[in-house]
Amino acid sequence: MASETDFTYGPPLQGRNIRLIEIRLDSEKTTLEINMVERRLGSVKFEALSYVWGKQATRRRIKCNGRSMYVGSSLLGAFGELARRRSTGLVWADAICINQNDDQEKTRQVRLMRDIYEKAQRVIIWLGKEQAGDGSGFELAKSLYQKCDGVSYNMYATTYDFESFDCESKGVPRPLGNPDWAALFAILSHPWFSRIWVVQELLVAQRSIMWRGALDLNTDIILWVAMQIGRHRDLYESFDIFMGSPPSSALMARNIATGYLEYKRAGPLSIYDTLSRYNGMEATDPRDRYFALAGISRLDADFVNYEKSYRDVACLVGKMALLGFPEYMVGPRGGEVLVFTEKPEAHRFLIEWLAFHANPQNHNLGLPSWIPDLISPHSPGFSMSGFYNTLHMQGGKEIPSPKVRLRQGGLVDSFESFESSGSPPPQWIIPVPDEIDIMGAVFDRVGTLASKRPPLPRPNLGERRLIQGRVSIDILEAAESVSRYETEMVYWLSEIRTLADPTLRAPDSIMSGSRTSFDAFWRTLVYNREPQFNYHFPNQKPASWLGISFGYWYLWKKLMMKRLWQQNILQEAIFSQILSTLAGPFDKAEGRVRDGRRFFASENGRFGWVPLRTEVGDRVCVFRGMRIPVIMRPRGDRWEFIGACYIHGSMDGEIWYLDGLQWRFMSFV
Repeated sequence: MASETDFTYGPPLQGRNIRLIEIRLDSEKTTLEINMVERRLGSVKFEALSYVWGKQATRRRIKCNGRSMYVGSSLLGAFGELARRRSTGLVWADAICINQNDDQEKTRQVRLMRDIYEKAQRVIIWLGKEQAGDGSGFELAKSLYQKCDGVSYNMYATTYDFESFDCESKGVPRPLGNPDWAALFAILSHPWFSRIWVVQELLVAQRSIMWRGALDLNTDIILWVAMQIGRHRDLYESFDIFMGSPPSSALMARNIATGYLEYKRAGPLSIYDTLSRYNGMEATDPRDRYFALAGISRLDADFVNYEKSYRDVACLVGKMALLGFPEYMVGPRGGEVLVFTEKPEAHRFLIEWLAFHANPQNHNLGLPSWIPDLISPHSPGFSMSGFYNTLHMQGGKEIPSPKVRLRQGGLVDSFESFESSGSPPPQWIIPVPDEIDIMGAVFDRVGTLASKRPPLPRPNLGERRLIQGRVSIDILEAAESVSRYETEMVYWLSEIRTLADPTLRAPDSIMSGSRTSFDAFWRTLVYNREPQFNYHFPNQKPASWLGISFGYWYLWKKLMMKRLWQQNILQEAIFSQILSTLAGPFDKAEGRVRDGRRFFASENGRFGWVPLRTEVGDRVCVFRGMRIPVIMRPRGDRWEFIGACYIHGSMDGEIWYLDGLQWRFMSFV
């Protein structure tokens, strides 16, 4: 039972009422004091805090309305900065302005959060206390923004080609080892950029500013820099090294920056489109991975409900994604329904969301395997759903319509069995199904799995030396690391080359074989796609000259195996420079797709790339209306969906017309 000095919340908030905070400016007090008041949203001016909750186990004591309250150290730091700046206005902070122990109040208040941040006079983004070098890091950001005319930046007018950033022509230092860049990277790696709630808080704000202690940072400049780091190879690799080369991207600031610009241009998207832009971001409550984005997507506010389990929320969104573009509603009696405004026969189900993630993590998330994984961090490698979108398929092939079957309470219905409501415009209203079966067919089995691709060498961060404020990496040590890696790569390439063409037996047969065999092999290494992604023409296959670049790419690796740098480092540097230039186009194309899958050969002689969880004996399947093949694992009379795969020569609808295909509805675990 709480003592009489502990703060307790009054009656639950109703309607559009919210709680607001006033910092008490009393320099003689050692314990920070605040007053909390209840006001109607829209009737009073206030600012809103956007911050990281942090670890609640290390909460600190403050006084609220004269009684003890405990808050996280991050929120306390933000309050302290408000007090230092002598702020006298009202402030909203979710951790304490919402009674977190009352699920019904929390549901009502979270449904209001879009309006709260939209009506705030200013959103203050708290990035913690100022650190040494932050000022010079931000000065570097401002200099880049001005020299590159960042105010006129249009991300839709540029092509995502992952070229290096020309630091010399911009008059700025190169990033690796530079302390100003390191300070800027530290700002962009603050946990705020990985928190899912900040997306809505930023996107709907009328005005925002970032506080790093006493330092004011311009939001547009910081987000523009994040975009540039994410779009340029040398900047991104330097950031990656700074972060210790994590297994998945740590540059969440790029996701936020992209979403910020898209939202300003196009407004709300569907919930699954919105989720796909922020996968990998964090929330204390896993349900908030979905609820935090509801306010900036085209989704009814009733979707937010803290009385539902995480599994129920994730499955609801997954079903909506697979069924296309239905609206979600809660009926008069509390039942959940999906509303379609297209005739069933004209409706295309978006089953390609199953290919969104290279390695779905449903087995770790506690979700059915057929629910699209829209929240896990992308593993490295190639996301095929854009490059092999069925609707963009060329060649004049007729695309068969996807077929699904809905399961509800033990009953089975096809989508076409539901009738129109008759109201203008026509609507087809169905209850949210328990399960969705998809029509597919098995056409092969996984026969052999190759070894995993050797991991890229990284500078040994423990051996870095600081010389005159800059980081120095031992050149000879780095060269030896690269030579070991390239040796492993040559042996691995030999392994997968003989898997792709079993007629080749010699260890050094990568460049051997028929022209058709060689062409199929190098194209498979890059998923048969151009090194530069074109949003308008995603089906572009690489021209034959890229195969020549592959030859130089392989010779470059053979050169590094020989360790010529041990005898004549200058000669080795010249040869390496020539070969790396000629190999550059293929290296760029291969670098975009590497690491996400394993090379395999099927029992029937097909080869390509499969998800990392694939096992020998798994089935290779195709769904009606989905261009991309998938790997499935039999589980009794059901199937476990493992993930999408690439099979050379089978990515343009060829498998829909194979002789002997037995189409059937497939039920999933």
